[in-house]
Amino acid sequence: MISLGRRLIEVEADVGFEVWADNLNALFEEAALAMYEVMVDTSKVEPIEVREIGIKSDQLDLLLHEWLSELLFITDVDGLVFSKFEVNIDGSELFGRAMGEKIDPSKHSPKTEVKAITYYKLRVVKEGDIWRATVVLDI
Repeated sequence: MISLGRRLIEVEADVGFEVWADNLNALFEEAALAMYEVMVDTSKVEPIEVREIGIKSDQLDLLLHEWLSELLFITDVDGLVFSKFEVNIDGSELFGRAMGEKIDPSKHSPKTEVKAITYYKLRVVKEGDIWRATVVLDI
């Protein structure tokens, strides 16, 4: 079994990351966690509040973009940050749950404000038995 993974990648004036997992659902969960780790210390975010998300796209890279964008929208509007995710992808549809709490600067140690998910270098691919994704965030 392949373990989950993520790492930052160098991107001029933005922040990027690559994530990998042994299945597509875990890949999208790992991408969400990587995005929030850029923003806060996710180890201090308790999974108290739940938000459910349903989106559709015929392309996996665009589905990932929409998933992360919707999470970021919830953060911007409701002031929530997340640390736990559950994703179920069925064809072109994603049903997800994000668990977290209202951001508390004294508790969550804010790091970097993410403005948007870009399309630059965005990709979701399967390489052998491993799914990989690359995401660049506009900061």
